[in-house]
Formats: sequence, C-alpha cells, structure tokens
Amino acid sequence: MLSAKHAALAIKILSLCLIAAFSFFVASAAVPETNFIKESLESVDGSSNTVMKFSAATLSTSLAISALPDDFATPLAQSLADMNVYFVGILVILFLEKILIRYGIKLAFSILIPLACLAGILSIAVKKNALRGFAVRLCVLGLAVAFVVPCSTHITGIIASDLTEYVNDTIGETEDGAGKLNEAMAGGTEDQTIFEKLSGLFQTAIHDISDLLLHFQNTIRRCMNSIAILILTNCLMPLLTFLILKWLLKELFQITLPMPPAKKRSGAGGESEFESSSQLGSELVGTGEHRP
Repeated sequence: MLSAKHAALAIKILSLCLIAAFSFFVASAAVPETNFIKESLESVDGSSNTVMKFSAATLSTSLAISALPDDFATPLAQSLADMNVYFVGILVILFLEKILIRYGIKLAFSILIPLACLAGILSIAVKKNALRGFAVRLCVLGLAVAFVVPCSTHITGIIASDLTEYVNDTIGETEDGAGKLNEAMAGGTEDQTIFEKLSGLFQTAIHDISDLLLHFQNTIRRCMNSIAILILTNCLMPLLTFLILKWLLKELFQITLPMPPAKKRSGAGGESEFESSSQLGSELVGTGEHRP
C-alpha cells in the first residue's frame, strides 16, 4: 500500500501525463479548428487585403499625380510612393501573425505544453523547485504564443471598428482621386486647362496649382493617419495583448523565483558565523548581559 504522501505524488504525476497526452493528441488538432481561431485567421487575411489595396491606391495616385504637366506635384507623388515602405512593414507583421496562428498553436499544444508537463514530472521526482518554475514558465509561454494573435484580433475588432472605417474611407477617396485625375488627363476639351477639368470632376474650386496641391496634401494627411491606425491595430495591439496575457497567466499560475540557499561562512575554530552568533546570543540571554 502506498502512503498518503506517495499517493498524492502519484496522482500529480498521472495528472501531468494526462494533460500532456490531451494537449498532444487532442488540443493540438481541435483548437486550430475552432471558430475563434478561424475568425482570427480571417481577420488577419482581411487586414492583409486592406493593406495591399491601400498600397495599390497610393501607387496609382502617385502615378497619376506624376503625369501632371510641369512636374509641380512631383514631391506629392514621391510622398505617396514612399508610403509603401510602411505597407511592406505592416504586411511582414501580418504574415508573421498568420504563421503564428497556423503553426504557433500546434507548436504550443504539441511541444511546449507536453515539455512543460515533463519538466513538472521531473520536478516532482527530483524535488527541484527550479524545474517546477521552468515548467510553469514553459506552460505560460505556450499559452501566450497560442492565443496572443487570436485575442488581439478580436479585441481590435471590438474597440477599433471606427478606426477601420476611417481607413476604408481613405482608401476609397484615394482610389477615387486617382481615377478622377486620370479621367481629367484623358477627357475634356482641348481649350480647357487641367484645373478646369479637375474642378468639374472633383466638384471643388480647383482654379490654380495651390488648390490642387492642397487637395492632395489633405489626401496624404489622411493616408498618414490611416497608416498610423494600421500600425496600431496590426502591430502594437498584438504586442500589448501578448504582454497583458503573459502577465495574466503569470498571476494565475503564481510563478515564484526559487532563491539559492544562503551560504554559511566558516568562522574561527571550524564553527560557522551563524552558529557562533546564535551561541553568543543564547549566552547573553542566559547571563543577562547586554552588549551595545
């Protein structure tokens, strides 16, 4: 018969083995197929399409502006073309998020969490607090890797819907401006100036260079605001979600750092300083003496 202590240890080890088996054989295949994960993947794909659509709109507008006579709007065209550096960076982050959703969840449930359970079993067997702390940290890391992007996409969809609409409106205005500019360059009568053609198409008082430049400056301003929104929602939100999720899991698991045992320095006569000071304190209490 096992003692109560050994029976408790056996139950802990068996529980960790069952968790590892469930994580490897069940969770690693079932979790990626849940609606929560599928919706997150669709959200990332939608963000990627938005960024690529935005990039195409700025490039088409840049080409249309550069076709204006006298090259007076070339700096604006260059500014629009330079925005694609930001789009490339955002796309890289989105592709990393997509990879993390598709493969990070399987990595967490098929490798990280079973390894954490194995480290927990070893910590019980050899009675090492360092292994227990490592097991908990590995489990926290696995859960954070698995759910950081899905959680961030759902949080972004809830709190940033208005910002997303602003980005879509900016893309629509940019595409519309490029189309009207190309139409003005190709249509109209020969006796009309480019500003007269644009004035009719844009339904605004574009009578000279300054009015036209002001219109596209406003377009560039909206594009920069939209890029900032894309960076916030697609780059900073996942990072912030990861930090919050990691902190929350850490608090739930109550991770404590194991401290090394205090070293005893040997004093004179082969006795440790701790023992000598304790002896001295006992003698002082016994004799009633007091040393300042």
